[in-house]
Order: sequence, then C-alpha cells, then structure tokens
Amino acid sequence: MLMAVKIFLNEDEIPRQWYNIAADMPNPMQPPLHPGTGQPLGPQDLAPVFPMNLIEQEVSQERWIDIPDEVLDKYLIWRPSPLYRAVRLEKLLDCPVKIYYKNEGVSPAGSHKPNTAIPQVYYNKVFGINRRGPVGERSGLRLQSVRARSQGLHGPCKLRAEALSPINDEHMGRDMHPQPQH
Repeated sequence: MLMAVKIFLNEDEIPRQWYNIAADMPNPMQPPLHPGTGQPLGPQDLAPVFPMNLIEQEVSQERWIDIPDEVLDKYLIWRPSPLYRAVRLEKLLDCPVKIYYKNEGVSPAGSHKPNTAIPQVYYNKVFGINRRGPVGERSGLRLQSVRARSQGLHGPCKLRAEALSPINDEHMGRDMHPQPQH
C-alpha cells in the first residue's frame, strides 16, 4: 500500500496569522548590539533602515501577528505551498515522528523569498516609503505597481498592490545589488 506523502491545502485553509516564536521562548532573546557602541539596538537605531511598523513586529512578544489582507491576496497566487512528508528521512533517522517540508519552488521566484519580500513591500508602503530597493529584486520579483489612494487630505487611505511578476529570466538567480567586499 502506498503512503500519502503530498499534502495540498485549499485556499481557504491558508494561515491568516504569522506565528512569533519569541512569545514561547523560556528566556527572551537578547537584542542585537549596536556595532559602534556595543549597546543594545533601540528603535531609533533601526529607524533609518526599517519602517516603524516592521520594527514593532520585530520586538513584539505577541504569539500571533495578523497577516494583512493585501498580503494574503498576493500569497494566494501560489500559496498554500505544497507540503511533503520526508518518509525516507524518517526511516534513515529511525525517528518516531513525522517530518514534513514545504515546496517553496511553486512561488513566482521559485523560492521562499517572496514570503517575506511581499510583506516588507507592503509595510514600507503603508509607512509611506515609496522607493524600490533590493528586497524585491533579490527575491526575483519586480513590483509593477503599488500605489496609495486617499480620499481627501485626512480621509481613508487604501493600499492597492496590483501585480508581482518574475523578473526576466536573464536576471533570475543573480544578485542585483552585490554587497561590497571588506
């Protein structure tokens, strides 16, 4: 008898929240240290690099963080990712548990990178940052159109992320913004 090794979730089963492991750690993680001062980094140190809404998530102790609907809409292009059972690895390790892994190769970029790139683009846009940087390009995605619409000076603002598409094949796998070598 064949054993089922592939699990496919329906779109209505896609997770609606991110799990934050920090909430369940027995001891809180120590903050990273500032390279210049050796002191713990504070929000003011991270603000030149990250929007405050991402900094708040980074330091959150909440167990579950809601995934914005605008991000879920993009995730539904390829998610839920197929889940596979690693039966041969279980046998090799002679372990009493079932081991599963996700196939992130079904994403537009062929990797896990859009899973974080899309929320980063979204949170930057919500925070008012309107420039394209290496995050989307490194993930193999090009943001074709993201714009905010506002009704009046103080009226509601609605984010509209229209399309994410793979970068041309000639750019796939290439680091678009190589880091300087020190």
